[in-house]
Amino acid sequence: MAAGERTGRARPAVTPDPATGVAGLLASAERCLTVQRPGVPCRACAEVCPTDALAPAERSLAILLDRCLRCGRCAAACPTEALAVEGFPEIAATATRIECGRVPPELRAPGTAVVPCLGGVRAGALRAHLARAEAAVATLVDRGWCADCPAGGTAEPWAAVVGRLDRELEELGSARRVEVAREPLPPALAGPPPAPPRTLDATVGRRAFLRGAAEVVERVGSRRIAVRGEGPPQRVETTALRERAASLAALAGGDGLPAALFPVLAIAETCRDSRLCAASCPTGALELELDEETSVLVFEPVLCIGCRRCLEVCPTGSPSLSPAGEEGRVERRVLRRRATARCGECGAVYGPRSSSGRCPACEKDEELARRVHRWLRERDSSGLFEG
Repeated sequence: MAAGERTGRARPAVTPDPATGVAGLLASAERCLTVQRPGVPCRACAEVCPTDALAPAERSLAILLDRCLRCGRCAAACPTEALAVEGFPEIAATATRIECGRVPPELRAPGTAVVPCLGGVRAGALRAHLARAEAAVATLVDRGWCADCPAGGTAEPWAAVVGRLDRELEELGSARRVEVAREPLPPALAGPPPAPPRTLDATVGRRAFLRGAAEVVERVGSRRIAVRGEGPPQRVETTALRERAASLAALAGGDGLPAALFPVLAIAETCRDSRLCAASCPTGALELELDEETSVLVFEPVLCIGCRRCLEVCPTGSPSLSPAGEEGRVERRVLRRRATARCGECGAVYGPRSSSGRCPACEKDEELARRVHRWLRERDSSGLFEG
């Protein structure tokens, strides 16, 4: 089994539970960078929330239920899709238009997909829709109400998602696209914005609220849920990243994915095989495969989120990261391959091999012991330890 590979029974998907009496925001602790990886600070959800309903801290994410409007903008901003908001269904293959739920039903075109807020539509949902849609164009309909909406707060809350998809589709050379139709309506016709969910009922159990991450969920008072990490940091669950690659591959028509859509990592010859980069990677994009004879450092671009953690922890400054490749197709690459040996002192597998037959840790221990012994002899010769 490759180093870092996880085993064990997969937890069930996080789904809303009507019995909880809570409508709105759910979180998957296994996918959350803030909860699982304290060294990789992420505030993507909090930065876009129009009501400051999310409060990330070290290894925890607090959700203020009485502030949450269920607009979904946090879920759309999350790089690992750790957040899910009720009311954003899968977009039907027959749908060509996507409208805000504030638009009266009689003003919507037939077959329109309706969401609580256009700013909450995830890139993953649009990608998956385009990959199977009957029409080549998915249209977000802008009625001109977003800037003054409590759940919007900006004229184009969808801009980041649509911009990202535009770049992806252009690199793929796909005829499919996402467009925004400006079809303003008088503000007087707008329905109410998404409402805050009911506060957490006192009888709700931890397991009933968050399926699949119950052991790290805590109720703090009646209006706050805290999703907390427990035990050592873990790799985040990468289903959303793999689904992105699968949707892009479907849109590419089987031609492979352009390297320009994914980060590129390189390792310089100064690498001393400390293995900190692979151990610190939050998604497993950087993986160390270790056996009795070789140490292989492998990079999987589709899992890289560009957090730069590998650069921060390397003691020799060996990794370098580019936000996008230049030419060719993306592929899983071997960055470094070295011969390994088993330490004659502690039995650990290490690399590169040394002439002493000992791993760097044991060599350091021996050097430290020599220095301490020399220091004691020098002090003893000066009469410091004489009786």
